[in-house]
Amino acid sequence: MEYTARMNEHALVSRAAAAGSCVLLKNIENTLPFAGSKDEPVRVAIFGIGQIFTPTGLTGMEPWRKIGILDGLTAEPTVKPDALLAHKYRAWALEHPEGSELPLGSLSMEEFASMNDAAMIVLARSAAHYDPKLTSFEQDMLKKVTGAFSRVVLVIAAPGYMELTPEARACHAIVFLGLAGQEAGYALADVVSGKVCPSGKLSFSWPETLESFGLAAQQLDGFFGYRYFDTYGGSVLYPFGYGLGYGKTELSSVSVGLDGCDVTVSVEVENTGETYPVQEVVQVYCSRPDSGKTGSAWFLDTFQKTQVLAPGESQTLHLRFPVTELALFRKSALAYVLEEGYYDIRVGTGSRATCLAGSIRLTRSAVVQAVTPCDFPDAELPARKEPMHLFTYPEEAEERETAHRRAIRLSDRNLPRRSRKKGRPFTGCRGDNERYTLADVKEGRCSAFTFIAGMDDANLRKLVCDFGFCPTEIPGALGASAELPRYGLSPLTIASGVCGLALKKDIEQDDGTYRHQYTTGFPAPSVLSCSFDPDLIFSVGKAIGREMREYGVSFCLAPGCALQRTPFDAVSQESWSEDPVLTGLCALYFAKGVQVYEAAILRAGTLPRSLDMRLSSFRDIYGLPLEIAASAYKAVLLPDSTVNGESLGEDSDLIRSLIIDWKFGGMFLSDGERYIKEPDRVTLERSALRIVRVLTQK
Repeated sequence: MEYTARMNEHALVSRAAAAGSCVLLKNIENTLPFAGSKDEPVRVAIFGIGQIFTPTGLTGMEPWRKIGILDGLTAEPTVKPDALLAHKYRAWALEHPEGSELPLGSLSMEEFASMNDAAMIVLARSAAHYDPKLTSFEQDMLKKVTGAFSRVVLVIAAPGYMELTPEARACHAIVFLGLAGQEAGYALADVVSGKVCPSGKLSFSWPETLESFGLAAQQLDGFFGYRYFDTYGGSVLYPFGYGLGYGKTELSSVSVGLDGCDVTVSVEVENTGETYPVQEVVQVYCSRPDSGKTGSAWFLDTFQKTQVLAPGESQTLHLRFPVTELALFRKSALAYVLEEGYYDIRVGTGSRATCLAGSIRLTRSAVVQAVTPCDFPDAELPARKEPMHLFTYPEEAEERETAHRRAIRLSDRNLPRRSRKKGRPFTGCRGDNERYTLADVKEGRCSAFTFIAGMDDANLRKLVCDFGFCPTEIPGALGASAELPRYGLSPLTIASGVCGLALKKDIEQDDGTYRHQYTTGFPAPSVLSCSFDPDLIFSVGKAIGREMREYGVSFCLAPGCALQRTPFDAVSQESWSEDPVLTGLCALYFAKGVQVYEAAILRAGTLPRSLDMRLSSFRDIYGLPLEIAASAYKAVLLPDSTVNGESLGEDSDLIRSLIIDWKFGGMFLSDGERYIKEPDRVTLERSALRIVRVLTQK
């Protein structure tokens, strides 16, 4: 295979993204890193067929190469995998391509332990065969290896959460690699060898048992993930935002202030270790006056990642956000409201590793943003009981008392009040009986209204309803828009871009030769979000956009903005996180990267097929990531689901109100029914206007 400059460059982007998203969950007795050298490498016995068949991404994505864990560690000069054990696994893999595990009965663990410095166990799950529970074979393997070796590293190469049994917890170090893309093996080698300091943080909660997700999912509305576990005091093994490094960081000089209507947070991060560099993520959580009673105990509002800090080095981070982001939607007021009371600001390195750094006291409730009225049913749900065991920590009560005593007063008179944007009813396009093309609109010879008014009904419907469903000449793409030569409309291709541009890898030509579409496999979104690094996510989006331009793809279907509720949700693997703010920011920077070259489609869909919830929760939690990210997208894919029994078609009242509130100017697409009722000419023209506006910007 002949590598192009683009392929090599994007392989490095994928490798950096995977390494930057790797989460170190446990590390005792300096098990990691493997601090070897070229002359004296660390000898490691690697167990588990996942070292050969390392899952790299989601189904449908075929990258131009896949670097497994064994290959990645073999290429690392400071690490030396056990040659005999590696040979056994390679031979077994050739004979058992389905990926079954190598029987351990004939292996002498004591012999391997005497010949190696450490052991590594790889637990792997592909996206298509994701089961969070460990098999009896895996538990037996863990027991045998941990019983023989004094230094054992567990690597989890799975789409997300795995239930860690006592056998798994007995390992001295645990690394969550996830579906880390085509360079997974190299990225893991970078991290375990110490070339890259682990800096990933969990973008989802990791409870002790799988059943805990079911308990959380039973709490209706917005109580899932850490919003459930931290509010109800649920037991978690690793909380949201958790992740270790090889060094040690300390936060100091933490202060909270108010600059106009912006909350400001300043914190100094110091690497207090003596040997290894670190990179920390400072996370800011907020509590409302009703926290723990009618809402979650706290929620993430913003975060920032430090630069790589050498031992003894420090960096002061300055974070800020509008105080209006703390408002809640109140249906009775048709507005976002800041309630009277104390708003506590918590600063730390995870949802359960914060200190209450300050508080802001609002002297009177205030409306800060009116919303567009909509006739949408609200779910009638039973009143939620207050949690019996709200999660807390020993110093919290004292911190709260001090923060409230020194709270910064904020008068409602100082708050901005944004009035509702009133949109004029759309009555249709008016033409001048002339025939125009899209080029005329681009060059200013006619308006989009005039252009659409001149389209006949059949072609207008093709433009709107067939967008994305027409055949494409690019093998592996999802579809294309309609080709309408009469109006100067060429087909535009859409392809999946969830963890790389999903195109067919090898295409046979009529003469028997092959044409190749070599696209790069990047970490899955649920892994990439663990980086908590917008710049890293931007670089991945930019690389995908560059490959889109190379292969003639105009739109990529981006990772979903649905929130991860349980590992059983099919949407979790294609979504970013369980947190709406992290999800929205990941989606935003991904699209900004893609737009350097082409355009991305925001996947608003992939909600559960049927969802009953209060409209306030829909806006505050499920709609928040879409609101954060919408400005960077040219198109939104509507969800093929119902909320409170109502479909979310383009013509639904809820979608229309959100369009106005978010000032979204892009177009809409749909996997299923685009409209909740048969569209008339005026409805089609409204949709066509959005499409034409996007096309004239390309």
